[in-house]
Amino acid sequence: MNFRKIFLNAVYSVIFITSILHAQEADTSFRHYIIDKGINVSRINLSKEELGFYKSSDLNSTEEILNRLGISFIRRGNYAPEPVIRGLNTNQTDITINGMKIMPACTDKMDPVTSYVETENLGEIEIESGTGTGSLLSNSGGKIDLGLYTPKFSESFRYNGNIKSGYQLASENYKGSFNLNLTDRKFSINVNTTFNTSGDYKKSGGIAVWNSGFKKYNFSLNGSYKLKSKDLININGIIDDAYDVGYPALLMDVGSAKARIIGLDYQADNFMKFFNNMRFKIYYNKVDHIMDDSRRQNGFRMDMPGKTETFGSSLTGSVYFDSKTQLTSGFEFTNSLISADMTMYFSNNIPMYMVTWPDIRKNAINSKFSLLRSVTDNLTVSPFFGFGYQNSDIGNIVGFNSLQIFYSDLKKSSSRNLFSGGVKISQRITNSVLAELTASYSERFPTASEEFGFYLYNKFDNYDYIGNPELKNESSYQLNLGVDYSKHNLSFKTNVFGYFFSDYIMGVFDNSVSAMTPGSNGVKFYSNTGNALITGFEMNLMMNLSEKFSLVTIVNYIYGKEFNEDPLPLIPPLNSTFSIRYSNKNYFIQLEEILNAPQNRVSKRNSESASAGYAISNLRVTDRINKWFSISGGIENIFDKEYYNHLDWLKIPQKGRNIYCDLKISF
Repeated sequence: MNFRKIFLNAVYSVIFITSILHAQEADTSFRHYIIDKGINVSRINLSKEELGFYKSSDLNSTEEILNRLGISFIRRGNYAPEPVIRGLNTNQTDITINGMKIMPACTDKMDPVTSYVETENLGEIEIESGTGTGSLLSNSGGKIDLGLYTPKFSESFRYNGNIKSGYQLASENYKGSFNLNLTDRKFSINVNTTFNTSGDYKKSGGIAVWNSGFKKYNFSLNGSYKLKSKDLININGIIDDAYDVGYPALLMDVGSAKARIIGLDYQADNFMKFFNNMRFKIYYNKVDHIMDDSRRQNGFRMDMPGKTETFGSSLTGSVYFDSKTQLTSGFEFTNSLISADMTMYFSNNIPMYMVTWPDIRKNAINSKFSLLRSVTDNLTVSPFFGFGYQNSDIGNIVGFNSLQIFYSDLKKSSSRNLFSGGVKISQRITNSVLAELTASYSERFPTASEEFGFYLYNKFDNYDYIGNPELKNESSYQLNLGVDYSKHNLSFKTNVFGYFFSDYIMGVFDNSVSAMTPGSNGVKFYSNTGNALITGFEMNLMMNLSEKFSLVTIVNYIYGKEFNEDPLPLIPPLNSTFSIRYSNKNYFIQLEEILNAPQNRVSKRNSESASAGYAISNLRVTDRINKWFSISGGIENIFDKEYYNHLDWLKIPQKGRNIYCDLKISF
């Protein structure tokens, strides 16, 4: 492929030029700005304090904060929507918690990793679009890492915390939490527990959306122990249980969804006087997810339990060769068990049993290397390379025999390799303007459903899906041009990007195979359909209009098409958020306007329909009464507009006018 040759030659040329320029003198001030501070236009990295602007209420969910940061969501109900980065879903992206990989256990994607972290235990958010130059190998579409909160150390023993309680009228949603921080010179601990319960929410006109409620309990413990001045041992744990979760856009609901997550890591600076910093992490998590349709009138009864277990470890480190050159490397190992089955009960008939994920044991080893080189006072070049290996074993003989019906040469064990690489060039044009160009090549492994799934029903297009063990890795060439302007009271960041896919993975209809789910349109097999394109831009503007007034504007646009020029499905339309805030010493008032354009570029062969545009207005107020008490409230969808997002399955309307209030007591 000519494009591939041109692309690789360009990458090799940049690496070669970088090595020639290695003899130039160092610029320590630029090294501090680029290397030490880690400036990256295509990456968002916000601390707990910086997330304050995007968290307008303690009733906010993690997904609502991510949405204000430009992440879209596929919504199947009022709980646990699936995050989408630049039109790429969780098949093509990584969602991690403190760098820990977690395998969701639902074949219908009812349990994305974002659902396990409450805003009360959220410490920071890192969003990286595309392959990027992170220390660990990420999926082709990028990653979202949800960092858990650990309080800072103190010179003497201290404790503080808060109790929060809030209510939303539109969904009769009550949320309460207790948060406690204990700190000393050597240790810091955060303990948090949250309870969240919601009834069926009401759309415009006060009409309830049936079966959209849920109950949830979350407990987290996060701590750090200081060994030396900067060497730390960190521990993280989450217990997350959800019950009676309704999904109005699906055939089934969730009786229970349980996650157990624990991680331990060692973090050191100047490790062995060679590594500038080093971090070793070990973790384990288990997810149990039980779907059922006991509250439905489907004409039959169906149970679909799923479970995953993941053990993982990673080692990352960086070395300064001199004041101009930094090498970062990362190694990661994961061992995962992924299993699910289904039992259908019919009146006066024998139950039908199927294995939908056949006890898949996946062992994966990933490595990544990146070199950051300060070429001149204002120019850095960073080539990077990644390699991955994955072995898959099918442990369930029933599931194996079922797949052999369609793939007679199927083996119980198989392995795959993948490669990624590229280069990022950063140029400081002026003291206020930084420009970045990233060119990369990336591959991704097929997911468990894409490779080994057996008759997985998809309500979106009303087809049963069967996996394909013969799939090739999906690959993409990526280009990203970003510009960051920051001066005085104005900050502006924009990215223009393009993803050029080959061996794109999608479902393809096969009329020779009969459907299993009653009412299904037929069967699709996951296949490599050829080339695809996703391109677009994103813009983020933050401005202090005066000492008390601030403005934030976010605009996103994505365009996607298949090899045959048909639009890709589930591509968000042009959307934007405008927020203006008046802040005084103890309170703020914020007005928001959320705008979504119509989406008329839809995939007909995936049963997608056009969506109307809308405009939603919100008002938010927070008042810190004194150092002990603060109260927040507001009105969302002030004009009670009936609307839905293009990615909302079945076009089920979202909440109508919603009045909310929450109280925070600090101690």
